[in-house]
This record gives sequence, C-alpha cells and structure tokens, in this order.
Amino acid sequence: MSQQQGQQLATLSPQQLQGLSEQLEQDINQLTESLASLQKAIGRYHTSGRALEAMKEETEGKEMLVPLTGSLYVPGKLGSVDKVLMDIGTGYFVEKSPEQGVDYCKRKINLVRENMEKLIEVITEKRKQAMQVTQTFQAKMQAMEAQAAKQNEVGA
Repeated sequence: MSQQQGQQLATLSPQQLQGLSEQLEQDINQLTESLASLQKAIGRYHTSGRALEAMKEETEGKEMLVPLTGSLYVPGKLGSVDKVLMDIGTGYFVEKSPEQGVDYCKRKINLVRENMEKLIEVITEKRKQAMQVTQTFQAKMQAMEAQAAKQNEVGA
C-alpha cells in the first residue's frame, strides 16, 4: 500500500478496519480458488495434449473403450486418426489434425500460465494490503488499551 493509503487506514475505526480485513480475506480466498481452477485447467490441457500426441501412433479401426461419463465406458472402434473433434468451450467444437490439436493445447497452456502470473501478482498485492490493515488495526487497539490504562491510573 502507498503511504497515502496507510494514512487513510489510520482514519478508519477499528470496526471499519476489521470489516476491510474480512473483505480482503474473502477476496484472497476467491482469487486463490480461481488460481487453483487455472492450475486444474493446465492439467487438463496437458492430458489432452498427451492424448493427441498418442493419436499419431494409433490406427483406424482399433478397438477401444469410449468414455460416456467419468465411470461409464462402452466398446467402440477408432475412426479416422487424421482428424479430431476438439471442444473449445461453451458447446463449440472444431475439427483439427492431431498436430494442430497439440499446438492448440500448448497455446492454451501458455495463455493460462500468463493469466496465473497476473493472478499471483493480484493475490500478493491483496495479501500486502491485508497485512497493512491488520497492522493498523493492532496499532489502534494497542493505543486504545494504553489510553484506557492511562485513564485508569489518573482516575485511581
């Protein structure tokens, strides 16, 4: 946080600081979940890329099990190994060669990694802000306790 933001924090009440701290923690948690989703996406693209690379060695007509769900497979035969149908998101599919599919997966992995790097920067900044808010809150609470102790001494 900048020095100006630190000064603005000093003007907030302890309750406002606590609310801001909670909001920052929620933001950090949401961003961390998004980061985990991006990491899973990279894993799926790696898996897809490896599967497409393996297609080069396969022959048309080979018997295989076709997944219908995560746990249900049915017998089938491999069709053309020159073309694959790729899900590119939101219900859209494109036909590509296995080589083009591998290239697509690699480009998507690079794009997701770039987004992850940006997200990590945002998370780091939010954590710094949360730390600043916590430090300001603790300083205010210590000052209030010191003032209360001083008043008790004067009143006694």
